[in-house]
Amino acid sequence: MPELTRAQELGRLHRDVPVRRYSSLVGHWMTRWFRPPRPAPAEPRPELVSGQLAVTFGGHATVVARYAGLAVAFDPMLGNWIGGVRRAALPGVSAGELADVRLILISHRHADHLHVPTLRRLPRSATVVVPTGAAGALSGLGYARVIELSAGADLELRGVQVSAAAIAHGGGDLSHGLSYVVRGDGPSVYLCGDSGYFSGFAEVGARFGPDIAVLPIGGFLPASFRERHMSPLDALYAFEDLRARMLIPIHHGAFALSYERLDEPARWLIDLARQRGVRDHVVVMAPGQTERFVTPTGPTGPTGPAGPTRAGRAERK
Repeated sequence: MPELTRAQELGRLHRDVPVRRYSSLVGHWMTRWFRPPRPAPAEPRPELVSGQLAVTFGGHATVVARYAGLAVAFDPMLGNWIGGVRRAALPGVSAGELADVRLILISHRHADHLHVPTLRRLPRSATVVVPTGAAGALSGLGYARVIELSAGADLELRGVQVSAAAIAHGGGDLSHGLSYVVRGDGPSVYLCGDSGYFSGFAEVGARFGPDIAVLPIGGFLPASFRERHMSPLDALYAFEDLRARMLIPIHHGAFALSYERLDEPARWLIDLARQRGVRDHVVVMAPGQTERFVTPTGPTGPTGPAGPTRAGRAERK
């Protein structure tokens, strides 16, 4: 189906969004100022073998993807504030739990994605990848290697290939950014920190068909915000375009940056996934939760064969 038709269909389906909204964002922010964030107990780091991928949701857009030979941090943000907006739930990972990270991927320069205070706490031995023009934001942090990529560029580190792809997040230097396809010894994963729905998802799907799609689902109200952020419905359409087998939603539940209530994106996504018959392929994770995935030999995915299966949660010691 052509992009215009799908975009028109999404516009029609968003005319009556069935989610609860804040009547006043400022009022909500003020009530949060005096309430500490909810705890987010972290799970132990899983033991991995060849062919496995572990994905940890750190809260907001922070994700850690671990293969047996490399740990990758995406948009690490461990702070409790974005401007005057206080975090509702503590990060699901700590700086100490990211000591094994050797590759850091940054989607764009907004402070909830490129968070300099967090980057000051991570291993300086890590390679940091940023969009073209963003390296200056890391000057003085002491990282041994900072690489700027543009859409279509690739790099390889410790047997893991990273391919940069475009996003649709508006104009301006701070909004200019990338998504990433990460391929290692295990299921491949597509990482997108912020984007509106656009034809680029289908292009990534046709080229890579990633096993797991990590997609943002919050920040979509008012309707004009959908030019830069996806709703859960947009994300499901992107999931289909990507030809992925598993969807992990991010960018929800931590910071009230738009008018939908914090718990509504995840609730609506689950309802939509049930309606569309893909609930078994949507993994909604709590901050600190880790899931392991392995690619089986038989057909399991909703859009094709050889989709990843969940290999089990790490057990608490």
